[in-house]
Amino acid sequence: MMIAEKILRMFGETEEKAFRLLYDTYYKTLVLFANQVVNDKEVAKDIVQDYLAKFWVTKPYKTLKSGLDKYIFQAVKFSAITYLKEARRKEDSYQSFSREVMSEEDTIQLEEQVDIIKVVYQMIDLLPAERRQVFMMVFVDGMSYQEVAERLEISKNTVKTQLSRALKFLRKEMKDNDIPFLFIFLVKK
Repeated sequence: MMIAEKILRMFGETEEKAFRLLYDTYYKTLVLFANQVVNDKEVAKDIVQDYLAKFWVTKPYKTLKSGLDKYIFQAVKFSAITYLKEARRKEDSYQSFSREVMSEEDTIQLEEQVDIIKVVYQMIDLLPAERRQVFMMVFVDGMSYQEVAERLEISKNTVKTQLSRALKFLRKEMKDNDIPFLFIFLVKK
């Protein structure tokens, strides 16, 4: 009997032991596999760990009759490709943002921009934890309201409310600290 079939059969009996065997059998190989896609061993480890946690939570093994190997390798490959797409999207956003900042270089020196960004993040840190998390997911990670709602398991309206309150607070803080740059950054969304 192949190890994949044994693991699937074990899931029907004792999930903890089956998952432990799955982890011990496939973890290192999955990391090497993911590393071939992302070319970063630490990122590959994160991808595999995240996938295995998702595997444990969603329990896809309950519907699998065979093909565990193929299933987990395809899932890790998809996760790695998704990571690369997301990283590329973030890099593109950063490059776009950098071009905008550099076009204002005549009026604001680069050092001043760094200082402003520090102040901005200090202001963001003043937000309550959930509000700060929603703000960062939308404005820094570039996630949609729906994606944030799903990830945090809250309603889309709660995301909008938290974001609205965060922006109101930050606009007031900007005005008090005379930081027009932040306003431009915030209203772009």
